[in-house]
Amino acid sequence: MDIKKRYHDLQKASQTHLGWHWLLPLCPADAYHLQALNISAPNERCDFDSLVLGLAKILIDSLNEESLKKLIPYEKQESFKDKNGIALLEAALHLNNLDGVDVHIEFLWKLESLRSGRRADQKRKNYSKIAKHFDVENQSLQYVFANILNSASDMLDYFIALVSSGQIHETIKQNHRLAADAIFKEMIGMAESERTDASVNHDDVIYELETKL
Repeated sequence: MDIKKRYHDLQKASQTHLGWHWLLPLCPADAYHLQALNISAPNERCDFDSLVLGLAKILIDSLNEESLKKLIPYEKQESFKDKNGIALLEAALHLNNLDGVDVHIEFLWKLESLRSGRRADQKRKNYSKIAKHFDVENQSLQYVFANILNSASDMLDYFIALVSSGQIHETIKQNHRLAADAIFKEMIGMAESERTDASVNHDDVIYELETKL
């Protein structure tokens, strides 16, 4: 298992097939998180927490939200405009009925809970529940983190396959066409109601389409 290779493979696949990165490139200050991923590393709890934090930064905080919004159908964009992070990713994939999503979304939510729960208060009920799920108290930290990395690798493999299959690209193209049709019809209706001769300035329509999409 080489999660760093899978990460780079996803970046390459998304850039090739979509023209944008599924995960935004890490800033120089956070680049070390990717290099630090090592199954044998977390001997101490502080090391484990640091690796969980880094993995969450890589897989959750780096989600390309602006580009993922292209997957939200036009007629639902207003309802989901305030979604971000995992919630946005979940909505974008579920709204397009993509198979195999749930297990990976569930993993991301649990990873986020493990990060935020530990950071806020170890004794919180929410953290205790997620720590129990990962069996943090009964297994070696190396074993626990190895299982977390396995789930992360499976998720990256899923996204690589999804992006490479062309489904995401086709979904965005279809959403773009539907959005263009909806905006065009909306502007035709406005023109017909405002102009006695029902004429439409197509330059205005084109400009409106370009600014809204």
